[in-house]
Amino acid sequence: MNQIVQVPDHVSQAGLSFNYAAWTAGTVVTLCTVPWNSDYRDVVRFANQAGLDSYIDTNPGPRIKLNNMTLVVPGQQIRIDLPLNAVYPFNYVRVQNPAQPITGDVPKSFYYFLTNPEYGAPNTTLVNVQLDVWQTFGYGISFGNCYIERGHIGVANESQFFDNGREYLTIPEGLDVGGEYRIMRQWFQNVADARSADPEVGEENYDVMVISSLDLTAAPGTKDDPNIKTAHGSYWENLPNGATVYIFNTFQFAKFLAEFSDKPWITQGIMGISVVPVGGIYTDSGNVVSIGTCQATIPPSRSMNRRKTPLAPNWRDTPDVLPERYARLKKFLTYPYSVLELTSYTGTPLLIKPENWQDPDATVMELPHFAPPNPRLAFYPFRYNAYGASVVTDDMGVVNDGGEFLDMSTGIMNFPTFSIVNDGGIAYLAANANTIAYQHNSADWGQQRAQAGAVNQYNQASNSIRTSGDVNQIGNTASQRQTQQANETMGMNALSGAVFGAINGGPGKGIGALTGAAQQGINYAINSNQNTMSNAISVGASQATNRAQNANAGYARDTNLDYATYANQGDYENAIAGIQAKIQDAALIQPTTSGQVGGDAFLLAVYKWGYDLRWKMLNGAAMRAVGEYWLRYGYQVNQFIGNFPTNFMVMEKFTYWKLRETYIVGAGCPEQFKQAIRGIFEKGVTVWSSPDYIGTIDIADNAPLEGINL
Repeated sequence: MNQIVQVPDHVSQAGLSFNYAAWTAGTVVTLCTVPWNSDYRDVVRFANQAGLDSYIDTNPGPRIKLNNMTLVVPGQQIRIDLPLNAVYPFNYVRVQNPAQPITGDVPKSFYYFLTNPEYGAPNTTLVNVQLDVWQTFGYGISFGNCYIERGHIGVANESQFFDNGREYLTIPEGLDVGGEYRIMRQWFQNVADARSADPEVGEENYDVMVISSLDLTAAPGTKDDPNIKTAHGSYWENLPNGATVYIFNTFQFAKFLAEFSDKPWITQGIMGISVVPVGGIYTDSGNVVSIGTCQATIPPSRSMNRRKTPLAPNWRDTPDVLPERYARLKKFLTYPYSVLELTSYTGTPLLIKPENWQDPDATVMELPHFAPPNPRLAFYPFRYNAYGASVVTDDMGVVNDGGEFLDMSTGIMNFPTFSIVNDGGIAYLAANANTIAYQHNSADWGQQRAQAGAVNQYNQASNSIRTSGDVNQIGNTASQRQTQQANETMGMNALSGAVFGAINGGPGKGIGALTGAAQQGINYAINSNQNTMSNAISVGASQATNRAQNANAGYARDTNLDYATYANQGDYENAIAGIQAKIQDAALIQPTTSGQVGGDAFLLAVYKWGYDLRWKMLNGAAMRAVGEYWLRYGYQVNQFIGNFPTNFMVMEKFTYWKLRETYIVGAGCPEQFKQAIRGIFEKGVTVWSSPDYIGTIDIADNAPLEGINL
């Protein structure tokens, strides 16, 4: 119904009796339809009350103007001279009395919600009315210092992103953010990568750290003449170490392994082998030394460089990280609606609240520590949770960034370690080289000494045989001479007897004496021959006995020499066999290992050493749920403001308010209506700039007004 029904005008003096509760005779009532209602979820803020009247007078919806209303008694139903069906389209009533003002009064219109239309008569409808407190008294009211629980003022606040949102946008909302985030942006930083390297030329961007208790630069010697020299120790990262630390690139380390594979007496002094990120990133070159034909570096004594890496310059200025619909909702850039994850894929990722990272470029500090015994590489967000604190540095870089520092860190804490295999046999032979040489010399000396003893016994036996022959010969010679002497004595005695007998007997007797002498000579000859033959038999028997004895002694001498020579040779060969058996057994000695096996090599082998930064936000469903809620009801604010907008608007088309404590400092209405307005705002109300927007516009089409600050 778009027509205006005019009822004959009747004007009476309303006087002071016309008010919101009593309509005196002559009151003009305008029935119309408005998009707000009596629950006060939505109210409209016109520029002034004249603007409201203009809206009612020009409302294109149903509108009826009734003149000459009779007296209305408070609390009773109002009779409208219209059929019930004609009243149904209306929900709002404006009441005016043209008799106003009288002396001491001011003109005033009252606005009501029309409720519960009932049939009264064929042309009469009974209705109840409820005063619209907001439109009746709201234009003369002003707020003081009020505590805002929620509202669009948080969205419109031009200072909302001060301190990256920590100042205003971190008030908890209590909204469901879903079970998982989705990755919106990702940045990568490589420290070491085994996959893209060429080991033939040593291009890996990681090194091998060798810790040795021996001086690897000393001449190693040979297996038969090994040489070892104790390490001089090292002083790296201002830390002392009794062992020496050597840094090889992978090519030089492979060369070292090949060259020293047959020198286990050297490699057994290696206490540890670890893979570490390339030293050139963090350290100076150090002291280059030669190890055989290989080269390694002894790192410098001072601490290693600390590296600052801006991962994402001006990362918060990314324009398309939010859907266009929610672009003005900066709270999405704070936790828990956004989260940054810094991970080194070691199971200890950092969840970073974006608003707490006080660095515009997402800078990450790399803090290396490679000196034994627990090398590691830590990563931490630069100036996380800092606020004006100073940054402490030294000549190696940042020491303390004024933020959470190492309390907020991840990293590579478990470098892989490897072992080196030592030839146990060669190591044994090298370790026993002098002992084996001594055993060889002892075997040679034992053989020579035993052989010399046998020869000496042989010579003694030979000399004994010769002595026995000489003694026998001396006995035989003496016997022969004794026999000869006896024979000569007998002959001389016989001759002497014969001569002296001849002489003493005379011639006659002399002849007889000579004959007797001849007879004696014959007897002498017979006796002499007998003595000689007897002596010869005796000497022959003695010589034969001596020869038999000497032959037997010679046999014993010769067989003893042969046996001694045989035994000595066997003893020597057995001693040499024992030495050779030890040498052969050494070849079966289990190889030994130096260093140890452990750590985590998985990442280096299959991906990289480094860290990734991921910017995660709510998934689609959760973002829509939260975003639509914020578009409609704004942010949680939870603070007092003293500069409450006079027109209650901070957005172009609608502004939501939910106050917890409302102070009304100026109002031209009774106290109960002040309380009603206070209740409206503490319950939560949306103030619209035009009734045409209520329930018709896209809630995202509501830009903030300028100059709004909390």
